[in-house]
Amino acid sequence: MDLKIREDAYKMAIEKWGAKAQLEMAQEEATELALAVRKHIRKNDEESFSNLVEEIADVEIMIEQIVMMHSDFGFRQMVDAQKAFKISRLLKRMNDNSFEALEKEK
Repeated sequence: MDLKIREDAYKMAIEKWGAKAQLEMAQEEATELALAVRKHIRKNDEESFSNLVEEIADVEIMIEQIVMMHSDFGFRQMVDAQKAFKISRLLKRMNDNSFEALEKEK
């Protein structure tokens, strides 16, 4: 879907229900995603996979609305900086663990 259409839809939703309601909806959708992940781990079937896809889409939509609501504060840049930090930390942990595993094999 076109970015402009999505942004317009988000603005309309925020104006209609308010920022607080959209934050609460984001919380609800995140909870539903957590439950869908749990169910997919247990079942790993077509239905649980489909539900996982649906819940990820819902959470991404809510995240995009949260980013839009906080765009005046450089929110996107702050989130991107946190992601870069956390990915770097993940890579370091994986490299450290790989090194430790190699050391144990000796």
